[in-house]
Amino acid sequence: MKDTAVPGLRTQTRRGFIVLRLPAQVSWRNYAGIREGVCRALALAAGELAPDRPSAQDRPAARSRKGVVVDFGDSVLLDASGLVLLARTETRAQLLGCPLRAVVPATAAPVRRALHLTGLSSLVPVFEDVAEATAAPVVPGATAAVDAGHVLDAIRALHPADAGLAPTPSAVPPELLITTAEAGDGDHTVVQLSGVLDPVTVRRLGETLTSLVEGDLRHLMVRMGDRLGVRCDPLPVLLGIRWRVAAEGGCLSLPGLPARLREIIDREGLGSAFTACRPVDGRPLGAEPA
Repeated sequence: MKDTAVPGLRTQTRRGFIVLRLPAQVSWRNYAGIREGVCRALALAAGELAPDRPSAQDRPAARSRKGVVVDFGDSVLLDASGLVLLARTETRAQLLGCPLRAVVPATAAPVRRALHLTGLSSLVPVFEDVAEATAAPVVPGATAAVDAGHVLDAIRALHPADAGLAPTPSAVPPELLITTAEAGDGDHTVVQLSGVLDPVTVRRLGETLTSLVEGDLRHLMVRMGDRLGVRCDPLPVLLGIRWRVAAEGGCLSLPGLPARLREIIDREGLGSAFTACRPVDGRPLGAEPA
């Protein structure tokens, strides 16, 4: 094994899988670094990222990578971060078509119980050890699009202090108005949101963004604001679109975020994921004129 930039996070290759062993303690304090390591492993396994200085011996292994294994080992989850990490990783793995597996030994009973209670174990196969996880065959086409939104709601229910974006009941069916316009540079498209984002309307947002991407629009700005009602976690949808356009040289930026959503993005270290790819009119994309 070799150490990564995060103390205690180690990576190795076993039977074509990239295996990441998590640190002894997982919390929001080391979440961002762990997430970067896992995202890099997914990109390598999916062939989106070339290995650093590959040797002749490494190149055949890189071509035959089968997927990624997240090894919880004897890790202790100090908060909801480890569960959120796995849920977010599963979303990106589905988009990349990259098999994702988790190792949680029987000795880590609290982690196993959390995966079961939140439904994560139904999305990510869980194995007893690395040998078992890397020996199980990969079934072509086994990855299918799955909505992880209910899992994130269950995680918040287990860790109310980490809720951030808690569902709010409403007697009136929410509405979401989505309008689009050119950003002024002939390349970027502004998507303006007003109304309410909830588990129903966020799906319509995802469908709209997907249709824009499929229509060859690769540079998107999604404008929100504090007046936008946020009653669900829209990050799985936004991250999914972000990874998709980024793979083709585009970007998804989020100027003017609601305060609660900004807090979540900052806490999870996702700010750089939603950075514009280049400036427009001499200022960063999404910035307001002086």
